[in-house]
Amino acid sequence: MRKFILNLLSVVAWIYQAVCVLSIVMSVVVTGFMIFVVSQPDIRTEVQKGFHQEIGVSMSNSTMWWITVGLFGFMFVGFFAQFFICHYARAIIKNIKQEIYFALNTLQYLKRLLISVAVYVGFTVVYYIIIFCNFATFSAMSKRYAGDVTSNFLYPSSITNGLLFLAVLYVVYLVFKYGMKVQEDADSII
Repeated sequence: MRKFILNLLSVVAWIYQAVCVLSIVMSVVVTGFMIFVVSQPDIRTEVQKGFHQEIGVSMSNSTMWWITVGLFGFMFVGFFAQFFICHYARAIIKNIKQEIYFALNTLQYLKRLLISVAVYVGFTVVYYIIIFCNFATFSAMSKRYAGDVTSNFLYPSSITNGLLFLAVLYVVYLVFKYGMKVQEDADSII
């Protein structure tokens, strides 16, 4: 049963890693397309008119550039962080399947996993700060196109879940670090 669950986790992480690669490629293509669209003055003017007529939001040229580059930059960094999270999780699962628990490379993988999760949570926090700073605009957009979905803005569960996961992962890292120290002491006694 243990091996089945570890193999299942490894396959799920591999599939998610493939989805992250596809997402990275798609975000590069869409970013290129959006930069092309925003760089065309007549298209940019039409988009600005559409935003003003539909939602009542006026956007300057620099705001459109910042939204385009910022949004896709955040997506790109988020996909990369998720890719590395899956990569390090698979490496840890591989070590555990081989019954290599308290080894230096397992501890290094845990540390890198912790850093990747911290980067992802950090970018999620910055994303929600941007959302809160532009709450009126995003609230108007969400009411217009998706109904009232402002509850996700008021309680960002992804941040709390990410911080909880980060805390648990840090405790696991400390346990493995202590376990490696005990393993070294036991090996030196023998």
